[in-house]
Order: sequence, then C-alpha cells, then structure tokens
Amino acid sequence: MRKAGDVFKDYIRERRLSANRSQPIGAGTYGIVYASDIPGNVIKQSHPGGYATPESMTKEADLQDVAALMGISPRVHGVERFPEGTARIEMEDVRQNYEPVKGEGDAFGQAGVGLPVDPKINIRTAQQLGQLALKGVRLEDRRAANIMQNKMTGRPMQLDFGIAGKVEGSQQVATLANATAEGFEAAGLGDVASIYRATVMDLLEGGDVADAMDVAKQGFSRLQKIK
Repeated sequence: MRKAGDVFKDYIRERRLSANRSQPIGAGTYGIVYASDIPGNVIKQSHPGGYATPESMTKEADLQDVAALMGISPRVHGVERFPEGTARIEMEDVRQNYEPVKGEGDAFGQAGVGLPVDPKINIRTAQQLGQLALKGVRLEDRRAANIMQNKMTGRPMQLDFGIAGKVEGSQQVATLANATAEGFEAAGLGDVASIYRATVMDLLEGGDVADAMDVAKQGFSRLQKIK
C-alpha cells in the first residue's frame, strides 16, 4: 500500500505536468511533446484513444534507445504506462544545443512536412539511417519536423521513433540499400543511386541475401565518405 506522502507527491507532479501539456513543444498524430517537471527533460505522451498504445510506445522507446547509444537521438530516461491505455516517454531535451531544420512545405503551405531543404542534412540523415539499419533498425518518416541539427556542427539528431521497427535478413539489406541510395540522391549522384539500388534488389530477388548485403555495405561505405 502506497504512503499518503507518495500519493500527494504524484498528485503535485501531475498538476505540474498538466500545466506543461497546456503549452506543448510539439504535437502529431500519435502524441504530444511537452516540458517535463525535471529540468533538461521532455515528455512525449500518446493521445487517449489514439493510434499509439502503451505497447507501441514501449517499443518506440526501445528503438530510440538503440539510436541514443549511437549518439543520433535523444537519450531515453523512462517509460510510464497507464491503465486507461496511454503512455509517455521521458527523454533528453536537446533544444539547448540543437535547432529545427528548414523543410519543404506542402501544397497548402504547411511547413516542415517534407524533407529538409539542406542536402547535407539529408546526406547525414541517410548515413545515420544506414548505421541504424546495420543495427537491425528501420526508421521512417524522416520529414524535417522529425529532425533537429546541432547549432555548431549541423549534425542531425533523429527524433520520433513512432514509425520504426526491427529488421533482419532481406529486409535489413533492403533497408540499408534504400537509405544508402537516398543518400547518393541527396548528394546529386542519381545515376549511382539507381545502379546501386537495382544491383542490390536484383540479388535479393534471386535469393542471394549474403551477396546483396555485401554490395549494400560496399555502397554504404562509399556514402559514409561523403561530407
């Protein structure tokens, strides 16, 4: 049985977090992001009755943690799950050293829904996606709103692992190849991207997964040398 003091502390904390939720940092289809009551942290919380579930939020945090250990996403500090079907992820607030990237708008003038306009961000993002693929993680939805860049170096930081998953075998090869090809395209090497992607996919279709991975890694090694 919980002590009355602990219940009171939880009540006070929830009151603070409720006030912070009224002034969100960002919001999307799956949840809302707001300042934590712990300095230096932010919280991503799922919408009640929304697409994200406690199970999917826990999976999201686990996948983000893989990227965080690689230094390409905010560190995860914990996951809280609630009986009503919502959950929240507490993570590092990177805004002190990182800033939003400028992205392409859509036909209605909505900013940030497309890719970053800076080719260097797209090249570096592709390099990071390739690194994640080698760790068995596929990360999607890399629009500008889900990426920040270091204020000093321009190095991208990958946010939002809501659309991500584990990959292995042929899926891992395809994920690595697609990330690498997108990096070549961002670097203006469209012909190289087409030949590379076609070569890897032909090997996969023929069932030569090991050879396809070897070619995929060779291409990714070349991409990593592009600055």
